[in-house]
Amino acid sequence: MTARILVAGLWHETNTFSPIATGLAAFRAYQWAEGSGLAACYGGTNTEIGGMLAGLAAAGLTVVPGLFAGAIPSGTVTGDAFEALAKRIVATARRERPDGALLALHGAMVADGFPEADAELARRVRAALPAGAPLVATYDLHANISRALVDACDLLVGYDTFPHTDMGARGAEAAARLAAMLADGTRPAKAFRKLAMITVPQMQATAEPPMAAVMARVAAAEAVPGVDVVSVAQGFAYADVDHLGIAVTGYGSDPEALAREVDAVAAMLEAAREEFRPALVPVTEAVAIAAEPGAGPVVLVEPADNVGGGAPGDGTAILAELVRRRVAGTVVIWDPDAVAAARGRAGFAGPVGGRTLPALHGPPVVLEGAVVFDESAVRYVRDGAYMTGQQVPMGDVAVVRTGFGLTVVLTSERVMPFDDTHLRRVGIDPAAEPALVAKSGSAWKIAFQAIARRAVAVDTGGVCASLVERLPYTRAAARRCWPLR
Repeated sequence: MTARILVAGLWHETNTFSPIATGLAAFRAYQWAEGSGLAACYGGTNTEIGGMLAGLAAAGLTVVPGLFAGAIPSGTVTGDAFEALAKRIVATARRERPDGALLALHGAMVADGFPEADAELARRVRAALPAGAPLVATYDLHANISRALVDACDLLVGYDTFPHTDMGARGAEAAARLAAMLADGTRPAKAFRKLAMITVPQMQATAEPPMAAVMARVAAAEAVPGVDVVSVAQGFAYADVDHLGIAVTGYGSDPEALAREVDAVAAMLEAAREEFRPALVPVTEAVAIAAEPGAGPVVLVEPADNVGGGAPGDGTAILAELVRRRVAGTVVIWDPDAVAAARGRAGFAGPVGGRTLPALHGPPVVLEGAVVFDESAVRYVRDGAYMTGQQVPMGDVAVVRTGFGLTVVLTSERVMPFDDTHLRRVGIDPAAEPALVAKSGSAWKIAFQAIARRAVAVDTGGVCASLVERLPYTRAAARRCWPLR
């Protein structure tokens, strides 16, 4: 009889500075598949679950499909939501008694009552499995890895890329590692190093300095005999938790070689700390650059309102300056009220954005223009390198175009700019736009770097500030991290 493996997971990157609480409805709205729906939704996709399914099939193992649920990054997950989700996964483990388990985690989930929510879920799944059954999990490069998560799992596999493109490969690797454990009955040695350093998404791209050299060192470490897996979690800066910061995890058959290689990667990160300081351009200067004529769009990157980091996506600092200077381009704004006011009308005139944290993200901006797209319940399938094949909801959408060529995409669901499909879906050719506002850290590069005439990181207020000294950390352990200390 072939071994039976539970495949399940919870995915949430929690910004504890965001006031938008994450309830059960947020998971159901974004990513939710369970039982037979798991393969139907994620089979063949470039996601961790897709990779796990493919890896188990390649190893000849049988899938026991559990629940996978994910919500768009936002504020703290409610205790009720976490309990409901965790109970569904644990119930499947108890009922099915699988021979092992694969969990797709983020690594930066915070829930009410559970500051280390990923570790809490892994502990519960571990307790529900038969004695000795291996547990392997994947994690995002932006995870805040804790000792508790390392202890709860036999092996952790982290992403190697940012912008993220290797999710499917890491899921398949996790499946292969679990299959090897079942075949030989052994468990790898572990190494874990935690660094008191905070870095921000704007500076974490793995193909650029300083991370390119670090990832080359990771690859060299994995080529050492007795060292199987080394991963770097750059951490998620926007969580006020005790386990904030960079981590390096490693697994292999030679404990001494493993410890040496993990220490070397950690030391390299420490030595490069000054290279992780971000550079930002004031709003007025950035918009002036966007107003200059040229071929291809200027990408105005707004890290502080990074939807993929839990910001609301309704910040108006750049929008207000575009309107003031009458500069053409495209910006996506999360504003369900403005969508409702625009839909069904030929024209729109009213306030846009600035609903969530106006003192920090800017007040609403009065916008006037023609409604050139109007549709309810908009969805699309990612066709870029990030999570290829994943379905994405945009909610109700209205697109307003001003007389001077500024296009504002209003959505009722928050949208992460990790592909250009969200613009093409609503009739916009991003390559033809003179300017694009990307509410993102570095992940926007998957969608727009190839077409950008220039990219400018803009200094605005927000709960994903690149200058972390502006954020209200309260935990003593967090405040001891560089560059806060």
